[in-house]
Amino acid sequence: MPTSYPLQVDDQRTLPDGYTGPVFIWDIDKTYLSTNFSSLQGLSRIPLEFAVDKQAIAGMPECLRGIRRGPGPGYGCVPLYFVSASPPQLRGVLEHKMILDGVEFDGITFKDWWQIMKKGRPKRILDQVGFKVCALLEGRQRRPLATEYLFGDDAESDADAFSLYAGLVHEGMSYGEARDRIADTGMREDNQRCALALLDRLPEKRGKVKKVFIHLEKGTPPEQYDRFESLVAPVRGGLQLGLALFALGLVDEDTVRQCREAISPASGTPDPELDALIADAVDRRLISRQKLRRLDSVLPISSRKKR
Repeated sequence: MPTSYPLQVDDQRTLPDGYTGPVFIWDIDKTYLSTNFSSLQGLSRIPLEFAVDKQAIAGMPECLRGIRRGPGPGYGCVPLYFVSASPPQLRGVLEHKMILDGVEFDGITFKDWWQIMKKGRPKRILDQVGFKVCALLEGRQRRPLATEYLFGDDAESDADAFSLYAGLVHEGMSYGEARDRIADTGMREDNQRCALALLDRLPEKRGKVKKVFIHLEKGTPPEQYDRFESLVAPVRGGLQLGLALFALGLVDEDTVRQCREAISPASGTPDPELDALIADAVDRRLISRQKLRRLDSVLPISSRKKR
């Protein structure tokens, strides 16, 4: 039986052997760009869109540019990869959109719709968990020791897929445990075989998934992610993501400023919605009050007064 998932992989960067540093992996749809996957009608429109039709989620291009740049004074060129369930025929459109947004990246992995349809398995187009797990395991083949940060959304089951993947790459999990974990997800059997085959090819020593960020595109209550404990951080938009990344030392203050300006350009004008986002980020421990004080020069006056 086939043990390879229908992927198209474009990896433009070879990292040094033994690279243990950070790698950022983003889902494109509903995490960076607003994309309609909720219906077959929405799916049918995706291949017909142009770059100018693609709408970036406010603050997300700023976060992408910030993590690529890194938190230091120089340009870090931190490894950044995308994973997209869109068909590979959209490569040119997506790359053009990233150029428009000033987003640099090192590669994209697509779900190969043509191969899926050719093999008579159209349900795989709507299968996101199997695709995400297999795409991430495929990328891990080339970056086995990297420390990964994953970015997804609540429109599908990204938290479940990313949490499963994080457990699979953990070197303490046996093959039998991995097989049982995959089966428990209800993943299609062909996808289970693909995931296990990819896992079997990984070296025994591996890096880990440090953090999973989930963009609350659908407004899912954050407490629904409590079961993932500290691994998963739900965020409401680009500003909260920028605050969380700053708290982890992954972006600089200017990135947070740009995220804030993308949402609310007038820094001296009271903005209750912006204040509420910042207060919520503190309440949910995306950022501590102490680290938030370091952002006094880039956050609205009204929010600073409340601290």
